[in-house]
Amino acid sequence: MYSLVRKTLEIYINEKRIITQSDFPSDVIGMMWKKESVFVTLYLDGRVIASSGRIQCQKENSVYECIDNTLLCLKDSRFSINLQNAENLANIHIRVDTFATEDRRMIQDISELSIRDEWLILLSQNLWTMSVILPHMIHIDATPEKYFTLACQKSGLDPTNISHSDYVLYAIKTRESTDMV
Repeated sequence: MYSLVRKTLEIYINEKRIITQSDFPSDVIGMMWKKESVFVTLYLDGRVIASSGRIQCQKENSVYECIDNTLLCLKDSRFSINLQNAENLANIHIRVDTFATEDRRMIQDISELSIRDEWLILLSQNLWTMSVILPHMIHIDATPEKYFTLACQKSGLDPTNISHSDYVLYAIKTRESTDMV
């Protein structure tokens, strides 16, 4: 799927148009029949410069979901206009994570999260917020509790000041496609 992200970015940045089906890389055709959630993350010089994703697929299939999230990355404030050029595009690394509903499980306690291979989704309908933490986001002294604290911070919540009844936690395993070595 990362090849679709790269092609989408190349066409949009260089030609100022949206990718069409005739431009699709051949390796993504199999995803036309899947309707999975997609998260796109762009990296430059080892740091995240843009990301976009949804916990539920909103487009007709995973390919169009990936294209939509790639285009939404262009609006991420970290991916400033001065980075959106052909010269930088060659240095941008891509990670695409996909998952189906059955890859998600509700967890009752943060200690149930395996930070080695699971994401964390914190969803609070009561407080109108949500955040997603990718595996390997914390590189030093990573613990499920630190992932929870980070998820709360991303949502604008104080982890010491919210009740378990205010949120739901999900652990998610994804399939990763990346050009990073």
